[in-house]
Amino acid sequence: MNKGQQVSLIYSAITISLVVVAGVIFFVLQSHYAEKIYFRYLEEKAIAVAMERFEKDELSAEKYRRIVYNREQSIPTSRELFINMQNRAEAESHLGEFLTKNEIEELTNDSIVRFHKDGEIGLTLVYDDNEGVFAVVVLSRNPYISEISKTFGYSLVLLVFATGIVLFLISRLYAIKVYKKIDHNYQTEKLFVNNASHEINNPLTAIQGECEVALIKTRTVDEYKQSLQKISLEAERVISIMKNLLLFSHTRSEHFDPDSLNEVNVGNFMQSFADDKTNMEVVNNFSIKIKEDLLRIAIRNIISNAHKYSKHEPVKVSVNNRKIIINDNGIGIPKDELKNITQPFYRASNTSDAKGAGIGLALSREILSRFNVDISFVSELGRGTSVVVDFGKIR
Repeated sequence: MNKGQQVSLIYSAITISLVVVAGVIFFVLQSHYAEKIYFRYLEEKAIAVAMERFEKDELSAEKYRRIVYNREQSIPTSRELFINMQNRAEAESHLGEFLTKNEIEELTNDSIVRFHKDGEIGLTLVYDDNEGVFAVVVLSRNPYISEISKTFGYSLVLLVFATGIVLFLISRLYAIKVYKKIDHNYQTEKLFVNNASHEINNPLTAIQGECEVALIKTRTVDEYKQSLQKISLEAERVISIMKNLLLFSHTRSEHFDPDSLNEVNVGNFMQSFADDKTNMEVVNNFSIKIKEDLLRIAIRNIISNAHKYSKHEPVKVSVNNRKIIINDNGIGIPKDELKNITQPFYRASNTSDAKGAGIGLALSREILSRFNVDISFVSELGRGTSVVVDFGKIR
């Protein structure tokens, strides 16, 4: 099981556990609330049966019929008892079948007591009439609460099961996707650091070696000059690599405010690259909003790269249809390596004779992508490469 699957399972387990806990809490609350409502109906039933029993001789026929109707429409009960409270000992004996001593005491003080008895729920209240003081007891099996709880319990189980499946599938897809992205970025950064260390180490090793050779014995002024020239060239190489690395890192992390962008006329902008080795043609001019200094670095790297591998032949650059197209007649790029050429420090297998660190195209791609500009390559070995910089997504 990979890390993405582990993250998915942990996330699903935590989320499902929270759903279960919330469901159980809600189940308990709704059961308590349903029972509370049922006790209220039992209280209304107890009052209705008491009025029907004791108030018949005091009410008009119409009112009495209404009381009987209300009693018949109320919730069903399994037993209805009337206990005379005048004989306290006898009353307590009868009430003891349903209530504890504390509940009997509570009944005499509060007049209403709710209780459970052999799977039934009941309610007793004290009703004061001209015939005397009576304890009215009603009991019901409360099929409604059990049905509600049963239905809700099944619904909760189904909900948890369905939620678990959906959450697992979503979290699996998301977690694996995120994990792959993190792992890819980690591997890319690891490769970047390793390659950067290698590229910087090479000239530094050359500088160190040249210094050691120069210090072995006393040399002539010309020999010292040669050594210093070699050291200078390697130092410049280190400085160039460091500058490109810093710019590459800065470009990847910098946030560009839209108000800081420049209005660039691409045709005029590209004329600054025209020289005896670069043939410039503006077929269809256009303007864009972009950071001009960064665009200059990106285009300069691409054109410089084209010159490096063009066998000293001119490079053709055209501006047309919101694109900049750079064509060279150089050595070309192996087809299976095209997808890698914009990776930092990657160099094609046929470029060993040319100097370079493999940062230029990576930096160009990073700059252009930050402004939603596409870059693509078409190449054929021995015949050259065409680089298309497409500004179609920006205005």
